[in-house]
Amino acid sequence: MGVIDIVIPLFFIAIILKQLRYIKELIIATRKSYVEIITVLFAVIIFIGIIYFYANTWMHYITGILGIFMFVSMCVKQGISSKGFISMYRYKELIVWNEIEKVMVISSKDIKIELSGGFMEQTFHFKKSDYDKVMIILKEKIPGKFYYGRS
Repeated sequence: MGVIDIVIPLFFIAIILKQLRYIKELIIATRKSYVEIITVLFAVIIFIGIIYFYANTWMHYITGILGIFMFVSMCVKQGISSKGFISMYRYKELIVWNEIEKVMVISSKDIKIELSGGFMEQTFHFKKSDYDKVMIILKEKIPGKFYYGRS
């Protein structure tokens, strides 16, 4: 067992702990569509198959399982926290309130929030039942920067 066999799982564990911290900070989580849920389940099944057929040592199994946990936690962590919007994109996981230049709120079967700023434009979907909570937070954190759109 080499140093890499220890370092790689430690990196996975560090990333998972970071993702769990983001999940714990969520005030309002995004709504996951059936397509997103099915895609994540399908990907997890594929990962399990790869691990089953290609893992040779117990370290391969541990790394594979940690990879599955990391993937799932990255998909679950989207939403609104007290610091800003938490995204699943690695390059910009936390969009703090002062970085947001414009917010478009579109209400249809769910609430669609489109953020613009110095980062890549991102879209978040929330349950219709969370509309009041989302609007209170937006009015409090970024007054005057949000607009209503049509579905």
